Amino acid sequence: MAGLRSPTAALLAAAGMWGAAVTGTKYALGGFDPLTLLSAELVAGAGVLWAALLIRGYRPPGSWWLPALLGLLEPALAYLGDTFGLSLTSAVHGAMINGLESGLVVVLAALLLKETVTRPAILAVAAALAGLAVLAGTGAGRSTTAGDLLVAGGVLSASLYTIVAKRFDDGSDALSLTAWQFTAAALVSLLVTIARWRAGAGIVPAAPRFWLIAVLVGAGGFGASFLLFNTVIVQVDAGRAAILLNLIPVFGVVSAVIFLRESVTSRDALGAVLVGSSVLYFTIADRRSSQGLGKHLES
Repeated sequence: MAGLRSPTAALLAAAGMWGAAVTGTKYALGGFDPLTLLSAELVAGAGVLWAALLIRGYRPPGSWWLPALLGLLEPALAYLGDTFGLSLTSAVHGAMINGLESGLVVVLAALLLKETVTRPAILAVAAALAGLAVLAGTGAGRSTTAGDLLVAGGVLSASLYTIVAKRFDDGSDALSLTAWQFTAAALVSLLVTIARWRAGAGIVPAAPRFWLIAVLVGAGGFGASFLLFNTVIVQVDAGRAAILLNLIPVFGVVSAVIFLRESVTSRDALGAVLVGSSVLYFTIADRRSSQGLGKHLES
């Protein structure tokens, strides 16, 4: 984590891992049912986080209700919608819909946190939404309205997570907070999964490759990415974080094309360029604004 102390670098790394996790989850659904897969991923993520926490030295979180609430919002509810949705829609569509999170966070931050919506932020969100609209017209892979709506519900829960994490920051150690957050989410998911197993609805794959992908997604795509996010979210506005996370669908689409061989068209490329350009524009504008403010304060 030492090389990722910059909030921008950390958020970009988290976006990359979250985007790749969409593709990994889609692949693993070839052997798992959605709930069993989610439980396996959350247990793997919690295990890695607890190992890191105990090796470093345990520190209790500032409060117990905050990690429980954060864990319920994301990853529990957010990833439940995402995983069930991906079982009914394509990885490209899933990645695209996940890109709507930035716009939702900017709106919620303005309404609930009273954050100022700057002109660069408005233009960046508009460009990103234009890119997502282009991607929406591709129709890549197998997709259904129900699957897309489930993913969208997960995105709404994830957007609320960002607001809660920013609004109710209690100074908790990021690693301890994330470990307990994943513990709460894993317990919720396991309870529901066990109930489904008893009803005979669960599927446990025999092929080791599905277990390997599930563990990698849980440890890296979930655990490590959340740790990065929780470490830097208190240092930046929720709206700024959302703009940088616009790259999640780009990483998701690229990884789906490379690893799942999902189709890619010129519309996909145009959409990815629009989303990527929105992030680049906002990053440059935000840096210039910060430098201008610093010079003004010095004078």
